[in-house]
This record gives sequence, C-alpha cells and structure tokens, in this order.
Amino acid sequence: MNKTQPSPPCFLPVEEKINRVCMRLPCADRQHVVLTQLFKHIHGRLHERMNVVLREHNVNPVSFTALTMLYSAPDTVLNPSDLADSTGESRANVTRICDELVARGLLSREPNAEDRRRIDLRLAPDGSALVEALLPTLQSRVHSTYNVLNTKEKEQLERLMKKVLGALDQ
Repeated sequence: MNKTQPSPPCFLPVEEKINRVCMRLPCADRQHVVLTQLFKHIHGRLHERMNVVLREHNVNPVSFTALTMLYSAPDTVLNPSDLADSTGESRANVTRICDELVARGLLSREPNAEDRRRIDLRLAPDGSALVEALLPTLQSRVHSTYNVLNTKEKEQLERLMKKVLGALDQ
C-alpha cells in the first residue's frame, strides 16, 4: 500500500519529468530523485518566503543566517571558519558575505586576542538590532509552513532530515 502524500500542484510538472526520465533510464531510482527535488523545491520556497521580509532591509537569507549565527555566539564573536561551518556556506562565500556586512556596519573584523594571525568576526550593534527586528517576523512567516504537520510529524521530519544530513557527512 502506497502511503505517500499526493504531490501539490506546483510539483506535478517536476514529478512528471522525473517519471519520464525513469521510464527512459530504468536504472534511475525514482524515489531518490523525487526526494532530492523535494528538498530543492522546499529550500527554494522557504528562501522565497524569507526574501519577502529580508528584501525590505536589503539582506538575503544567507547574510541573515550569518548574522543570526553571530547573534547566537558567545559575545557575538565567531571566526570565519566557524561561521562557514555553522551556515553551511563555503569559506569563500562567507568572506564575500562578511565583506558586504562589514561595509554596511552590521559586523566588524577584529584581530583575535590570543592569536594575532587570526581574525574574529563580531556582530555590530546594528547587526544585533536587525536580527532582533526581523527574526520574529521571519519565524512567523516561515514557521507557518510547518503548521500542516502535527508535533509528532515535526519530530519525525526533524529526525529523518538529521539522519539524511548525517549520511551526507560520511
């Protein structure tokens, strides 16, 4: 018995194309392709929802994530490598993001107190204020997405997503 959820209308054209590929290439694992495309589409849609709010403040989701990670850090300080790890972005992209945020006065670069060769990133007061102003709105906008799930389903989704993410790290 197939217990999968019917596809929402926005995903039907994608699923039809996947089905055609799998008919032409029987070696393609349809379910894996569907799952991968679902992750991609959900990620994109969540970013679209965030962008509605962030665009008004000339911030993109990746930059806001960086600001939020700094906001959560002890003394609002992280080194660039830790920021890259916590945002899931490449070090090169973190450098570019930080250049933009420094230019806007939302964070600063400072020499590390213990190792002068290292640089620390410190969230500026304007960066903290931006996170505090936007986070509640973003949470209500993005998190309303998950209202279609009950508590047990959310816990299960979180567990399964962590399991898949862990497999990607192996």
